[in-house]
Amino acid sequence: MTSRCTLVADNTDDAVQLLLGCIALTTLYIKWCLESPRRSLQVWFFDAMKQGTCAAMIHIVNIMVAIRTAKATYEAQVADECAFYFLNFVIDTTVGVYVAYHLLQFVTSLAVRWNWTALKNPGRYGDPPSLAIWWAQLWEWFAVLFLMKIIVAAFIFIFRIPLAWMGSIVFFPFRAHPKVELILVMIGCPLIMNMIQFWIQDSFLKDQNGGEIMPLVRKEETCCTFASLGEYPLKEDAMRTSTTTNVMDMYEEL
Repeated sequence: MTSRCTLVADNTDDAVQLLLGCIALTTLYIKWCLESPRRSLQVWFFDAMKQGTCAAMIHIVNIMVAIRTAKATYEAQVADECAFYFLNFVIDTTVGVYVAYHLLQFVTSLAVRWNWTALKNPGRYGDPPSLAIWWAQLWEWFAVLFLMKIIVAAFIFIFRIPLAWMGSIVFFPFRAHPKVELILVMIGCPLIMNMIQFWIQDSFLKDQNGGEIMPLVRKEETCCTFASLGEYPLKEDAMRTSTTTNVMDMYEEL
C-alpha cells in the first residue's frame, strides 16, 4: 500500500511549517520597508504580530480540518491530508481573504455603533501604542478569521469526495514520495500565495488615516450609522441647508 502524505508525522513537518511562518512574516517586513509614509517600528510590529499570531492559530485549525476531512474520506481510497491542506489553503488565500475583509468591515461598523473604542480603527493602537488595544484587536481579527474558517471548512467537508479526487489527481506524481509532496504543499505552492495574502491583509489591517473615524467603511455608511445613533447636528445641518435654499428660491422669484 502506498504511503500517504501526513501533516504532523515527525519533526520534519514541524520544521517545514515553522519555515513557512518565517517567510510570511518576512513579507510584512519588506512591505514595511517599501511603504510611504512608513509606520513606526512599534506600530508595524503590532500589526505584524497580530497577523502572524492569528495566522499561526488558523494554521493549526487548517491542519485539524485537513486531517479530519481526510479521515472522513478514507473509504474513497483517495484521502490525502496534504492535498486537503493545499485545497484548504487555496480557498483561504482567495475567497477567504474577501470574506474576512467584509467580516472585518461588519465588526468595525458594530464597534462604531456600540462605541467599542479599541475596535473602531483597525491598526490604531493609541498614542503611545497600547498593548491592551492591540490585544483586543488581536482577538477581533482571530474571531473574523475563525468565522471565515468555519465557512470554508463547511464547504470542504460537504464536497470532500470530489475534492479528494481532485487532490489525488493533482498530486498523483508525488504519490510515492510523501515528503516531497509535504514540502511542495507547505512551501512550494503556498509560498507566493501566502506572501500575497499577508500583503493584502496588511493593507486593510493597518491604520489607513489618522483622521478617519472608520477607515474600512464607506463614508455614506458612516453618516447613516451616526444618524442612527442620534447625531442630531447632522439633521440640523440638513435643515439649515434646506432653509437657505428656500430663501434663495424666493429671492430669485422676486
